[in-house]
Parts: sequence; structure tokens; C-alpha cells
Amino acid sequence: MKIDLSKIKGHRGRIIEVNYYEDISFLEANNNKYVVNSPVNVSGTIAGGDQGILLKLLVSSSIIATCDRCLEEFVYDFKIPIDEILNNMDEDYSLEVEDDKLDLTKIVIENIVLSLPMKFICSINCKGLCPVCGKNLNHEKCNCQRKEIDPRLSVLNKLLQKM
Repeated sequence: MKIDLSKIKGHRGRIIEVNYYEDISFLEANNNKYVVNSPVNVSGTIAGGDQGILLKLLVSSSIIATCDRCLEEFVYDFKIPIDEILNNMDEDYSLEVEDDKLDLTKIVIENIVLSLPMKFICSINCKGLCPVCGKNLNHEKCNCQRKEIDPRLSVLNKLLQKM
């Protein structure tokens, strides 16, 4: 969405209220492509100030992510606060503002991508997959022997078995 900044530019204290839905179909982050599950809600204010344009926004939506422990898809909800100052002396300002129109879509997508976790976990209690048979331990138990020995200490284990 493009916001006309001519009403607030150079006028300290003037505010533009923002409340809209951005229709984004997917996001690319961390070398992965995520389907956006619901429209991205953007709300907050844009104000003119001494330092530049002040953005105070809240972005919320959800994406379909894959759990890095159990490999099942789940809905990841997020709420991201955006507190930024766009100063006309910065390089970023010229990239985001053209003809006194601010492209909020670029800023919103950039902030979402930067706030996504490196690893997604479907729940705190996710048990993951069995390293031996590959069964999802959240749904079923397995009878695999999981006596893990550090390979560097395997020589000591053999020595203990001889005693």
C-alpha cells in the first residue's frame, strides 16, 4: 500500500492513521518459501517528526510452517511491532519513498521476514522424530534402542565391555 506523505511531511505532530489488510500470498525467508495463511493486518500511525517520518505499526497474520523437530506443517501466528524512523538523509528513505508516496508493503514484508525464527517448533512439547526408525514420537511410541554413545568415546566403551 502506498501512503501519501505530503500531508505530514515537514509538519511535526501530524499523524496518518493506518489500518488495512495486505494480501500477500507467500514469503521467502531463510531459503524457504512460506504460504501466508491469512491477510496481513497492518495498523498504527505514521507521523511527521523532527528526525523524519515516524512509523509505529503492528503487523499480524499467520503462515504455514514446517516443524523442524517432527516435520509436520502447522500454523505459525505472529504479531510484529514496527517502530522505525525514516530519515530523508538515509539511503533507505529514497528506496521506500518516491514522489512523497511511502511504499509500506516493502517495509512490512522486510520486518516480517526479519522477525521469523530460524527454526520453527510446532509446540514446546514437540517430541520430534525417532532418530532410529523415523516415527513421529508425538503420535506413537517406538521400541528402538537409543543408547547414544559419543563416537569419540566408543573406544572407552569397548574397554569397559572387556572388564
